[in-house]
Amino acid sequence: MTSTPYNLPNYPQQRPFTSFLPGVAGHLGVPMWAFYVNRGQAITSFGVESKDCPIMEFQSANKAYQRTAVEGFRTFVKWKKSEQAGFYEPFSLVNEPEDARRTMSITMSELSLTDENSSLGLKTEVTYFTLPGESFAALARQVTFTNTSNASLQLEILDGMPALIPYGVDNGGLKHVGRTIE
Repeated sequence: MTSTPYNLPNYPQQRPFTSFLPGVAGHLGVPMWAFYVNRGQAITSFGVESKDCPIMEFQSANKAYQRTAVEGFRTFVKWKKSEQAGFYEPFSLVNEPEDARRTMSITMSELSLTDENSSLGLKTEVTYFTLPGESFAALARQVTFTNTSNASLQLEILDGMPALIPYGVDNGGLKHVGRTIE
């Protein structure tokens, strides 16, 4: 059964909000939590069991609004089109093209973001979802690039999250002795 998506156009310009993706998975209900905001590429932190077992450091909502766009998932694109070339960061508000359209779509089981840059002819889609029914908890992230122009577009892409918290490091340690733990 699929749910009707809630679409939020121009989501970075909307009032800030936070939520969690549904996260009970696995045959014994292995919990996965994923906290998101309507900034950047949305996922601000995620982990297993609770915020004290992070994979991406847990941030409170007020810090997540400020940091997600620079400390969360990011995508960097080096492009070449005919004789032109340049760099583009989808979902970033820095050097944002005037014609950029950004949409957040939320269903009961997934979160999708779309960045459409019509001047470049590039559509970037990011979808997050958990994996129910598996014997482990997981956050899946799928990134799709579509050339929306009639011209050939060459891309080099760097994508991901800036830091991965090792197993066994708790959120309290990250907050109180973070530099030592690093």
